[in-house]
Amino acid sequence: MNKFTIITALSLILAGCSAYQIKADVDEGKFRFVNFEKERGKQFEYIHLMCLYKRPIEWNLPRQYQAGNHQLWVKAQIYQNGMRNSEKNAFVKFDISLDAGLSYKLNRSFEDNKISIWIEEEKSKNIVSEIITTELIKPLFVEKSLRTQQCETGTI
Repeated sequence: MNKFTIITALSLILAGCSAYQIKADVDEGKFRFVNFEKERGKQFEYIHLMCLYKRPIEWNLPRQYQAGNHQLWVKAQIYQNGMRNSEKNAFVKFDISLDAGLSYKLNRSFEDNKISIWIEEEKSKNIVSEIITTELIKPLFVEKSLRTQQCETGTI
């Protein structure tokens, strides 16, 4: 085998492993949180915790957090791939108590130009939060300062 073949084979193996998410056990006293992602056809949907360390973030892989009462800001981002100015967002805040040892994930449904967002326990699919319905809107020009202020009121 030449060096090119070996490097190509190793690259493919590493790329395949990095795309596979390993589900680890949840640490004692913590819960695991998984964001929602759907990339099918032209419509892309991302619903995720908007904050980390009380600062806005764009996306986060599944993480573990301290169990208990939380105020979680969630961002929904919906857009059509390849269509300029198609992005619409929604922002909701959950006041919720999340139990240790469990994995939770975000989910959603649409009706017209509105989105309903909730948190469910990952294995059982039981809804553990209120279902919050809000309108999808175009991104604001002053988005960053507003989202920073919102994150400062959250617990993550």
